Amino acid sequence: MHRVQTGRGGKVVVGFHGWSGDHRTFQPLLDKLPEAVSFYSYDLPGCGQTPEPPRWEIREVARSLAKELVGLEKENLTLLGSCTGGLMAVFVARELVEMGRGSVVGRLVMIDPFAECPWYFRLFLIPVLGRVMYATAFANPLGRWITNLFLSEKRSGNVDLTESFAQVNHRVTLAYLRMFERAGSPEQFRDLKIPTDIICGEKTFGAVKQAVERWRRVFPEARVHVLDGVGHLPIDEGTEMVERILFAGAGERKTPKTKKLSAQKARELREWRNELTRGDSVGS
Repeated sequence: MHRVQTGRGGKVVVGFHGWSGDHRTFQPLLDKLPEAVSFYSYDLPGCGQTPEPPRWEIREVARSLAKELVGLEKENLTLLGSCTGGLMAVFVARELVEMGRGSVVGRLVMIDPFAECPWYFRLFLIPVLGRVMYATAFANPLGRWITNLFLSEKRSGNVDLTESFAQVNHRVTLAYLRMFERAGSPEQFRDLKIPTDIICGEKTFGAVKQAVERWRRVFPEARVHVLDGVGHLPIDEGTEMVERILFAGAGERKTPKTKKLSAQKARELREWRNELTRGDSVGS
């Protein structure tokens, strides 16, 4: 399984990219990596330079990743997952626990995570018609440009939400979509007890906002950070804020001031729900 290591510090972070990504997803975080940190960026099975898995079944893929982490012969790792990689990170963490290697993972960080496959992605799985819709949106330059323009409210600056689709194997991205569609609900992880941080953009999709609430209920002790002015790609759009949360305690960095969601802060939860109903054409 292909991975790239950056840094030689004793605090180890392992990055799992999201849909259509590869190990380069995490490059913005590596330019100012604290000396105390080692960062392992993986190409998930079928992505980048890693061969496809024998079966497109999420627990099998997660177990193969868990075995990779055991092979690092390190403990107390931070598992970092971006977008759908957040869901993969949770599956990997559970596999490690069930393998009797729970000490390998010490912290879980989910960046703008989904909880389940949203309805508008499920459309791409409709026989024949779904492939046409997917090809129209992601498999040609004009379609990607139009899709990125349509999603302008879900990003900040010049960030391109569809750029990564120009270099992917579209058969693989659809296989991942189908695998996540069959992954089950986040409530299956209620018994997983791992310190967790959830980072999300203030301008992200409604489906992610709903997912954050669901993950907070699954992991009630999780710290949730909402980054002001940031869309669906916090690693690119709010790099310094993500670095300060992710690498807190690894150097001079301090956790930035961010909005927090918790069971006690009903006002913030109401704000989330109000946003979900204000014409979110993609995520609501």
